[in-house]
Amino acid sequence: MTRQNILTIDRLIDHVSTVPAIAGQHINLFVRERIDANVLEKTDGRATPGSVVLFVHGGYSPSTLAFDVQYRNYSWMEHLARAGFDVFCMDMTGYGRSSHPMMDDPRNLDPKQQGLLIPRNLHEPCANPYPFQLVNSDSETADIKAVVDFICRLRGVDQINLIGWSGGGIRTGTFTVRHPELVAKLIILASSNYRRDNPDVAPELPKPGAPMTMQTREVGIAKRWTSLAVAEDQIEPGFPDHIWNLNADCDPVGATWGPGGLRAPTRTYWGWNAKAAAIIHAPVLIMSGEQDDLFNANVQLFDDLGSSQKAFLGIAHATHFVAWEKQRRVLHEASLAWLRDTRLPCGDRGWFRANGAGQIAPAQRSQHP
Repeated sequence: MTRQNILTIDRLIDHVSTVPAIAGQHINLFVRERIDANVLEKTDGRATPGSVVLFVHGGYSPSTLAFDVQYRNYSWMEHLARAGFDVFCMDMTGYGRSSHPMMDDPRNLDPKQQGLLIPRNLHEPCANPYPFQLVNSDSETADIKAVVDFICRLRGVDQINLIGWSGGGIRTGTFTVRHPELVAKLIILASSNYRRDNPDVAPELPKPGAPMTMQTREVGIAKRWTSLAVAEDQIEPGFPDHIWNLNADCDPVGATWGPGGLRAPTRTYWGWNAKAAAIIHAPVLIMSGEQDDLFNANVQLFDDLGSSQKAFLGIAHATHFVAWEKQRRVLHEASLAWLRDTRLPCGDRGWFRANGAGQIAPAQRSQHP
């Protein structure tokens, strides 16, 4: 059998920003593509309908760290590319290799976190030169729209499939509400920021506050991830160290601030609520680890979706960071089945659960925590 040649193509997309601090200015949005060279050659660059996927990351980890860790079989993007999909990911404004407006000045860090930078980067706490939150629901939808439009032109398609993790859930969900004509299928892993009573309209923008926050290893690796594991083999030994080392590659500036960390823009959100969920009619797969604090919110999101084709998959022995854990194979196989056939291996809608061995079966709601 011929070994597949999975290409990695990195691009910077020019975008006229709608972020209030730099509205109207040109910025770069980083986009990575993973595709089988044979697929690209046979199709002459034009994708078949339903074969294009865009991953959107969450609140701290940029796209390549979230979805394309190229170590053994951890890359979610590569798994789908090997199955014949044309797979993209993007860095939102303020992340990874995309532009970082207002974020290279350590004085713009949230004042509550500025103590981390003393004395290495700051002499003392100070007021933010830009005293507002940075991005918002409108600007992030515009970021995604720019990349989706680029991909559709590049590959000659009218729609793409979206996969969002954590903050990528609100980003892709909000985008689907606003641009349903561009979304074929939606997959969400543990959306953050979903509440049934979230406001429908924006506050006055920009909203007062700091433009930037930062996540240290103590918080991102220890507190939010490894301390929540329940199985001995849930996380591969040494892998959290590998992920943290990749953080420095993704954010070399943040790596030099205080103890080192991942920078992220602050975000003003609205509209990701029961009213919005009811508007979504594309086929939707919601997944969440059972050790994820966002589990119950995602149950509510699933209940509120207007789609007639929807499935919820709870994953045992999995935290919010299941993409970097043993149960990642559940994400890979479930998403592939949904993208191919709008079903999971054992059913097409309703409630499902993956047990600790990764086996997916229909489930009753009472089986979930």
